Amino acid sequence: MKLYKLIRLEKIVEKILQKEPLAREDDCYLILKVVQKLFPEDYSKPFYKVMTEAKYKGISFESITRARRKVQKKHPELVHAETEEARQAEQIEYIEYANEKHIPGY
Repeated sequence: MKLYKLIRLEKIVEKILQKEPLAREDDCYLILKVVQKLFPEDYSKPFYKVMTEAKYKGISFESITRARRKVQKKHPELVHAETEEARQAEQIEYIEYANEKHIPGY
């Protein structure tokens, strides 16, 4: 993604996090709101269409969540504490999984 697109995305994410508390705790909701802002014509399309067309429009859902993390690092007041705790716990589980320290047989 080009730098100006990332900067624009960060500003959009910040505004959404400020106005929409649910977006602080639910990445799917945040992504929905970003798509609605960037591509209002896609908002009423079926989910599968939005997903299949996303890469052609230059939108990356991973970039949206990265922008959220960056904004929340700059503005801790936009962090939902319970959600952040859950994300950190999941991150530990993913690290253990990646290091193959998971339960045998699964």
